[in-house]
Amino acid sequence: MSSTHSDNAKNNYFGLEPKDASPENSKVVIIPVPYEATTSYGQGTKLGPQAILDASQQVELFDDELWVEPCKVGIYTHEPVKIKPVIQKCSMPFQELFDVVNPIVEFGKFPIILGGEHSLSLGSVRACIEKYPDLSILQIDAHADLRQSYEDIYYSHACIAYHLYDTLPKPHITQVGIRNISFDEAQWLESAKPNIKTYWARNQHKWNTHEMLEGLSKNVYLTIDIDGLDSSIMPCTGTPEPGGMLWYQLMDILKLLFAHKNVIAADIVEFAPLPKFHAPDFLVAKLLYKIIGYKFASILDVKRRY
Repeated sequence: MSSTHSDNAKNNYFGLEPKDASPENSKVVIIPVPYEATTSYGQGTKLGPQAILDASQQVELFDDELWVEPCKVGIYTHEPVKIKPVIQKCSMPFQELFDVVNPIVEFGKFPIILGGEHSLSLGSVRACIEKYPDLSILQIDAHADLRQSYEDIYYSHACIAYHLYDTLPKPHITQVGIRNISFDEAQWLESAKPNIKTYWARNQHKWNTHEMLEGLSKNVYLTIDIDGLDSSIMPCTGTPEPGGMLWYQLMDILKLLFAHKNVIAADIVEFAPLPKFHAPDFLVAKLLYKIIGYKFASILDVKRRY
């Protein structure tokens, strides 16, 4: 396949030819979820998946770092998943997403969920646990998200890490890039002493990436809240925070993660595009493509060292 996009494939991510974007030939399934129900400051996360789709048409399909075209593994674009607002506690939250992700994981394909707000991660993580009960989570984020509820909303986007931790059979979460936490969350961390390892953004000059991944289990779910990146390069999110990671710092973490762990699924959430401001749209589309390249580097027979 050449590094060109099909003029007839604007409805699939990266504008691939039908043979490279069919469900039968694809190892990757991209699942857009334009879900927005509990945003508390800036809004627009429901517009994220479409903006990423549009920007992905401009992503060069040849990766100069890997020296291959990652799209050759096949990338299928699933139809958008519609989720009814989930506010109060229930036994099967985000079941619509669970029902989509679960068979994809069971069949051995790699789902990437594009949000939408962060609370939807609960549905896809639940789907992965059925096959991988040892699942741990790497959370890229500016916010700890460890509240039990927020503004009387149990499944608020501000509570996702707490609910994910509570859902995992063998709980472990590594949080990277955190630079916003409430007193109640900090108090819970100190009293409950959960199996959560936090890498604070203020200490990023001292981070050891190998150490960062040591506590994770073999099978990992990757969740990327886009506000984990510094607001200078990612202002398009509901709750931007200064002092975050830059592009290559995130790339270093991701390629080591994929080299040493079996990443079962991933999501990119909380992207809220701004009209006529395309750089952040393209950043997320490029991030999506890099994740695919790192995940399948061995299958793609990458010759050059990272």
